[in-house]
Amino acid sequence: MKISSTAVALSVFLAINIAIPVSLCLKKDKGAGDTIQRALMGASERLQISAGKAKPVVLIGSSLIIAPLWSADVKHGFFHQDCMNHHESKQLKNILSAAGMSADVVSLATAGQFVSDTYLIVDKLLTEETKPEVLVYGIAPRDFMDDTAGGMALTSVFDQLVTFSDMPTVSQLFFNTYEERIDFMLNRTNYIYRKRGRYQTKFQESCEKLAAGLMRDKKAQIATIAGANDPLAGFLVGGNRTEIWTKSIEEYRQRYKSFNEQQFNKQKLCFKALVDLCQKRQIKLCVVAMPLTEDNRKLMPGSMYDQYISFVETTSKQSSVPFIDLDKSGAYQNADFYDTVHLNGDGGDRFISTVGNLVTRESSSSLAGSKPAVKAY
Repeated sequence: MKISSTAVALSVFLAINIAIPVSLCLKKDKGAGDTIQRALMGASERLQISAGKAKPVVLIGSSLIIAPLWSADVKHGFFHQDCMNHHESKQLKNILSAAGMSADVVSLATAGQFVSDTYLIVDKLLTEETKPEVLVYGIAPRDFMDDTAGGMALTSVFDQLVTFSDMPTVSQLFFNTYEERIDFMLNRTNYIYRKRGRYQTKFQESCEKLAAGLMRDKKAQIATIAGANDPLAGFLVGGNRTEIWTKSIEEYRQRYKSFNEQQFNKQKLCFKALVDLCQKRQIKLCVVAMPLTEDNRKLMPGSMYDQYISFVETTSKQSSVPFIDLDKSGAYQNADFYDTVHLNGDGGDRFISTVGNLVTRESSSSLAGSKPAVKAY
């Protein structure tokens, strides 16, 4: 029987798409995935262990949460790996312990986490078995809109947590067009198509390393290799403060280049979905607007900041979710920041102290069975 070349090509294509994911599953190495995905896997494992002892206190958000937890612990001599794999806060745990709470502190924060990513993490990881005593969400304007990012369905968190069976849930929240829905289905049924971005990135990184080597620019080569391994390479490890500050301004000028209202509105829907999900699962959610520097705020286009803070505060209050606006508190100065958005050790201490007071207050309110008052500080 004669077999057509088309049938052979299709068979080889299907075999590759089946063989690659199967071989990855059989690998003993748990390091599969990009840096963010590996960090989230580690955080999930820590959550499972902590929840097996008592309800943990969980913090979630972007690198604006990672920074103060890591920096404060380093400041007090509790260095633990790199910041991406620092899924705890010994300093906050000590504060809670002094207040009579023996719960572990677990951080589910990941670099570049959007509101949509936060919703997915809570939905997938905070189940009845791992439900926290209190969930503290540190939020910022970039979590709603970032011009340097791809679509909501192109993040590492989405890639790791969402399966084809989630389509009915994520369709309205994450997709705007029919083409985006088709792309999602291709992503979940075609392994090579799904990982195309990673392969393109690896190819680009290889070219950059080769170019750096040919130019004998060892410094550039080292920076390229470090950046490939960790999206926060060099983060919070010192250096020239003026250069760091200037680099941060340039970075966020690109992130805030124009106000993508469609992206912003989609993330608003995800925030509402997150609040509803927490209420449904009886998760005690607290929202904290993270402090920013004036240099960062003035980079935002038009009314972006005002729309962000007004929406978060109003939505939280309407749902009786405790809300603290640290950005308008006036308690944070430039000296508390590593760059224009990330808190350093001193700022981290101040932030953790505030969170400690918030957690102990809300935890005691829950135990007393009373409905906590909602305040904006």
